[in-house]
Amino acid sequence: MNSYTKIFRSLNLPEAINRCAEGSILPPLATFKAPPEWFGFPPALLPIWSDGSGPTYIGIWKHWFMDREISFVKMYVNAGRMTIEIARTVEQLFSMIAMMSISERDGIESDLLVFVREVGITNLDQIDAVSLVSGDEAHGLVNIDQFKDRTPLESVNAIADYSGEFPTGDFHSPDSWLRKTCSFEISNEILRQWPASIAKPAWLENSRKSKFELFREYLSKNDFQSAWLTLNSTGWTISNARTAISDLGVKAKNNQFDLLVDAWLSVADENAGGY
Repeated sequence: MNSYTKIFRSLNLPEAINRCAEGSILPPLATFKAPPEWFGFPPALLPIWSDGSGPTYIGIWKHWFMDREISFVKMYVNAGRMTIEIARTVEQLFSMIAMMSISERDGIESDLLVFVREVGITNLDQIDAVSLVSGDEAHGLVNIDQFKDRTPLESVNAIADYSGEFPTGDFHSPDSWLRKTCSFEISNEILRQWPASIAKPAWLENSRKSKFELFREYLSKNDFQSAWLTLNSTGWTISNARTAISDLGVKAKNNQFDLLVDAWLSVADENAGGY
């Protein structure tokens, strides 16, 4: 998974992120592994850690060919690869990992002290104090300094308090997220509440047309955004997804995107079946 090094650096992320992903900064959680294992994931996920007990991933969620900020997410592989926003800044991500470690071990252990020193967390006492009240429950994280601004979707108390760009399911203002989302970001609850008066993007619909066919239609029109969102929605074999991302890279002619293509192809084992 070290093939992701170049894409992490091209996004101007702190070097600590890359060191976590390659395993030179060890996670203070027993089941976390870096470099991450391959359980099958769409190209929008740039994995930092995998947790084989879920399995789950924690990583960066990056959409290409559109104006949308990156997020830090958790992906639940066995729940249809449902993906939730858990942090919007590197500092939030690292402080959340510290909180998870304290909750898992019921206290601060030596590997956590090493981790926070390596990643630059300086308020471990505050994180520990909050853990005594709310553990690692997402809404309790707002009591930590790192989460008081740019609070991620999982931690806000009300959608109205959310200032980010992860899909909210707020159908009063669907234009803000509807055409910039893929199926892994949309919960079954949102799908059940979807108003009949609002058309779903084609990549969110269940139809006789395969995702590969839909992708090719968008690509033939140079609609890279829709092609990308189709590629990152459920219904793909790894074999077809490998072909699709390669074709998208050829047509897009984007050097930074080429780094992603190379990274994902280097880990996308067809034995995973699909996503």
